[in-house]
This record gives sequence, C-alpha cells and structure tokens, in this order.
Amino acid sequence: MCRKPLRGQVSDLKEALQRQLGRQVDQMQSTDLTERIGELTAQNQELNSQLAQLRHEKQELERRLADTSDDLVAARASLRRMIRSENPQQ
Repeated sequence: MCRKPLRGQVSDLKEALQRQLGRQVDQMQSTDLTERIGELTAQNQELNSQLAQLRHEKQELERRLADTSDDLVAARASLRRMIRSENPQQ
C-alpha cells in the first residue's frame, strides 16, 4: 500500500543527494580535488603501513602466546609428576 510512495520518496531523495554532490564537486576547482586526492592517498599509505605493522605485532603476539601455552602445559605436567611422587598412595 505505502510501498510505492516510499520508494518514490527514496528515489527522489537519492536523486536530490546526487545533484547536490554534483554541484559541490563542480564548485571545487581541480587543484582542490588534486590536493584532496593527494591527502587521501597519503592517509591511505599511512593506514596501510600501520596495518602491516599491526599484522606483524599480531603474529609476534600469537607466537609468544603459543610458546607460553607450551610452557604452561609443561609446567602442569611437571607439577602433576611432582605431586604424584610426593603422594605415592594415590
């Protein structure tokens, strides 16, 4: 019942937004756009660099966690052996 008018309103709003964005882009000079592209490119490179660093840190932390888990398993096994040797009745 209400779907057609709502769809029409959504379509009208999308078109209005596209026109407004088009006007804004037209108002910007190409040098402004070129400068903005440069800023976004630099920011993208910085984010990619941070991502690579974080991935490296994550791998290192995962390795350390695996080592620590192995140490914990060994410590538990050693503790069990020690308890058994102290309490031979069990």
